[in-house]
Amino acid sequence: MRSERSLRALCRRELAGLHLDLPLSAEQLCERYGTRRGRPIRILDHPLPADAPSGIWLAAEDGDYFFCQANTTPLHREQIIVHEFSHLMAGHQLVDPGSSAPTFPTDAESDAALGRTCYSDEREWEAEVLATQIVDWAATATRGVGHAVQHRGLRGVQRALGGHRGWL
Repeated sequence: MRSERSLRALCRRELAGLHLDLPLSAEQLCERYGTRRGRPIRILDHPLPADAPSGIWLAAEDGDYFFCQANTTPLHREQIIVHEFSHLMAGHQLVDPGSSAPTFPTDAESDAALGRTCYSDEREWEAEVLATQIVDWAATATRGVGHAVQHRGLRGVQRALGGHRGWL
């Protein structure tokens, strides 16, 4: 299991240069990260069963899909997306050891994914730590600056005056 320190370094490395606006938008995070790596991340709201996780990430040939509980609050939806994003960022997808391409899960693996609702699994713990780091950094930066200004030149001044404090 990776340490919190190594996960923080991973987070900083992976999110550096995305120039995310404040307050944080999980959709913007996914769009910019997907664009940078040349593989889109699509967010699909779907009414998931009550006994299933609130979010599920599936890697497909044409991109990554985050299925997100449709019957939830906007804040919870953001948390779900950032959590699934953290799985992706941490490399938790199912991969054939001889290939770099994602593989489709077996029935047993699908059942295990649907049963993941606690943090006992190392991957769940890592995703939760990464998601918490992202949300904490965004909250700290938002408290310092409020909303990111849209004008690129003013954004630089805003950062120089302490805006985005603590943000990656």
